[in-house]
Amino acid sequence: MFYILSKILGFVLMPIGISMILLIFSFITKNRTKSRRYLFVAIIFLYVCNNPFIVNELMLWWEVPPTSVTKLPQHDVGIVLTGGITNDDKLPHENTFLGKSADRAGQTIHLYKLGKIKKILISGGSANILGKITKIESAEVAKFMMVCGVKHQDILLDTLSKNTRENAIYSSRILKKYFPNQRYVLLTSGFHMKRSVECFEKVGVKVTPFGTSYNSHEFQFIPGYLLGLREDYFVYSMHIFHEIIGYLTYWVMGYV
Repeated sequence: MFYILSKILGFVLMPIGISMILLIFSFITKNRTKSRRYLFVAIIFLYVCNNPFIVNELMLWWEVPPTSVTKLPQHDVGIVLTGGITNDDKLPHENTFLGKSADRAGQTIHLYKLGKIKKILISGGSANILGKITKIESAEVAKFMMVCGVKHQDILLDTLSKNTRENAIYSSRILKKYFPNQRYVLLTSGFHMKRSVECFEKVGVKVTPFGTSYNSHEFQFIPGYLLGLREDYFVYSMHIFHEIIGYLTYWVMGYV
């Protein structure tokens, strides 16, 4: 129930949801002055959410900065969170199609090959909604990693978790059982790292963050960015809104 409610709330408070609500109000209100105000706010809001400079600055503010590979000490276990690493909407199902967060798997394999991590814990099950049956993503990621040269005996799976809090809960049980009091590095998207680290700390697991799948680029002032609009930055703004809403929700629930 929490998972479904969080998704509904997330849509309403996302850029697309806010824009739709403002536009609907501008059409249904009988007061022309209020109608114009709603429309004006909607246009400004859409501009802000599509502007490369503004959105990139927002991402730089929220994303946890990358960690230098050379400065990262050796850890016993690398914990990689799923969620977009694979795409199970394409056929045939025997294939493993990579998704928008595939860098999480790529960076994990990289650290493994460099000897920075000895074992890999892949955390994430399937999130079935309205009867839709999906693959277990952690298992799909494991298959991909083994093809890339990761040894079968070096991979552990959490196939139960459906959100970040459950990632922390189920991963902590595995870590405390098989790798107690060892060093762990956490791999997830840069914009998702803040909530993830705090969820793990909440269940008593200290992790070293290693960000992946960054949407932001290094600061650069290009005058045209202030006037330009790009549709891909609207998607980035949705990612940040979603994560901030998720973090605040977890804070209210006491998960972080």
